[in-house]
Amino acid sequence: MAHRRARLLLSASAAAAISGLLLIAAPAVSAEPDGGGTETTVRSSAKPADGDDRAAEADDASGPERTDRKAGSDTDEAPRKPRKPQGDRMILDSPDAEAAEDPETPEEAADTERALTETTQIDPLPEAPPETSTVVPAERSESTPTDPVPDTDIDTTAPGAAIVPIATVEATEANRASEAGDRRPTLLNVVGSLVLNLLVGFIQVIDGPPVLPPNSTVTVRTSSLTLPIGGGRSVQADWYFPEEYSSGQLDSATRLVYLQHGFLASGPLYSYTAARLAERTGAIVVAPSLTSNFFAADAAWVGGSTMHRAVADLFAGDRPALTQSASAAAGYVVRLPEKFVLVGHSAGGSLVTSAAGFMADNGAIDALTGIVMLDGVEPAGSRLVGSALAKLRGSSDRPVYLISSERYFWSRGGDMADKLQLARPGRFNGVGLQGGLHIDYMEGGNPLVQFGEYVVAGFSLRRNVDAASEITIGWVDDLFAGTAAGVYGSPGDVVAVVTPSGTATAVVLPLGEPARPVWPPLLDAALTAVFDFAGRHLFVYEPLRGYDLQPTG
Repeated sequence: MAHRRARLLLSASAAAAISGLLLIAAPAVSAEPDGGGTETTVRSSAKPADGDDRAAEADDASGPERTDRKAGSDTDEAPRKPRKPQGDRMILDSPDAEAAEDPETPEEAADTERALTETTQIDPLPEAPPETSTVVPAERSESTPTDPVPDTDIDTTAPGAAIVPIATVEATEANRASEAGDRRPTLLNVVGSLVLNLLVGFIQVIDGPPVLPPNSTVTVRTSSLTLPIGGGRSVQADWYFPEEYSSGQLDSATRLVYLQHGFLASGPLYSYTAARLAERTGAIVVAPSLTSNFFAADAAWVGGSTMHRAVADLFAGDRPALTQSASAAAGYVVRLPEKFVLVGHSAGGSLVTSAAGFMADNGAIDALTGIVMLDGVEPAGSRLVGSALAKLRGSSDRPVYLISSERYFWSRGGDMADKLQLARPGRFNGVGLQGGLHIDYMEGGNPLVQFGEYVVAGFSLRRNVDAASEITIGWVDDLFAGTAAGVYGSPGDVVAVVTPSGTATAVVLPLGEPARPVWPPLLDAALTAVFDFAGRHLFVYEPLRGYDLQPTG
């Protein structure tokens, strides 16, 4: 009884600490806007052996090297080995990796192998080679047109492919759901939900309506969007229509982008980001505003599986909820484009990746062309991204690109970059921005709110804000057009990204270490410890007992 009382006291203390941090805001510990950014340690890649078919496949997947944007990084140093992701095992990338962490006796191994053979009839996988080939883009002259993005049907039976049997993924999901189902809601869920719902409501009041950048040609309209949760749950959705589709010609649109905000944010806080994306890519962009109530017993928040499944179901079948919301915003009945790209910032990056995994289950994956994470973050204790990446293989394989900030608290130490490198080795997974901070990707029209974001997460360098936008637009354009004209390369390549506010530097993943700490180490460690404890013991990722809601029909 005393142990239980101590645990509840510790949980309540952590919840109080988090609430205090969220309500008061973190200290203004930031880089100087005019050059105080950190520099990333650059690691270059070794060349693969000639005739390696697997390397050739990965080469296509990485996209061609843009020699006119590359600052040069060829050295003889081997590529940096990716960090192991923080927290629990969240990547279902290789059964061998799990075996290494939890060694079995010969008798246990024999029993396990015999049980798998008898129950699932899974053929043994080919043994992976001892070394993973490095991606080396093919040379291309200035006059040569950009190479098309390779077909997403990757041969997952090739030697070295990291494969998780579907039976293993389903069993893991079932076990996780069972564990969550045994967890009962407590008074903390009730009180915590009340506090967080008030905080989220306050944010959605002060953020104001979506505001367009000066001289924007985009039209933005707001409507409600009914999520397929329980009997239906209505949220705000901001729709950005490019100029060519703003005068009654939306039926001719061919591109749709779903943009998801991060933790304790809302759609209007990304209005500049969304408007530029719509204007530059010619895509209709929808940015819903979701709750960040991590105490929600039904797990229907931006980091919970219920919300992730609901977003996936929005794109299944004829998409009635999306069509109704878009039509209400446009003022007449519209037919939405079939092909779409998922883009998400911070916790929204985890949401869109996890939703893509659920789309592999409901069939919506067929129209998905790719995922772009803007400094994606998954809290400690969540395994939804790992489960999704295990599903995005074979016929469901889709590009997953990440722009990462430096390793510090708000990027959870660059954890997402490490997860992608471990789950999807031998392919292009994205870039890190030197001196990059978490708010580089989050730009809206409310200057007071924008300043507050910088106070909390660090003042972004203008060149990095512009570079993040340029890289995102380039990737989204490529995913729709089947081209590879954006920022790509081999592991460790340094790419100069020229922007109106200066030249930013991107380094192809794996993510290096900052030349100096972004924040004071003690502050970073303390905040990380508090939020990691909350992520493992307080956050609700699967519905608690009695709160498993059924989606609407």
